[in-house]
Amino acid sequence: MYSTPLAAVGILDDWSAMGKDVKTLITVVVLGVIYVGSVGATWAASRSMLKAFVAAVGGAVVMGVIASQTVLSTKTAEELKKDHTVGQDVRVVHVVDLPVPVALPSPAPGTDRSGRRA
Repeated sequence: MYSTPLAAVGILDDWSAMGKDVKTLITVVVLGVIYVGSVGATWAASRSMLKAFVAAVGGAVVMGVIASQTVLSTKTAEELKKDHTVGQDVRVVHVVDLPVPVALPSPAPGTDRSGRRA
């Protein structure tokens, strides 16, 4: 039986925690700066408070979706694992391909059905 040394487990825990910190940094700081910059750029380009407000609301929606990403992915995974056939009338339909009837060629003029000349 193999065992993992405790030092390796501690290092992996440290790297995992650092990865979560980097993800939080990117989500909060970088996306926050992009959000504020885009609202400011919209206002500077148009000098319209309405357009800046629409940009702020749109950016807030995007930031909200990003913030709830883990909840949404968990809900999606639960929905995919759920058995949707319980309590439903499940019927099986078999599709059968029937051969297409082939039309026989008519006999040539001046011959009978066997193909002999009349």
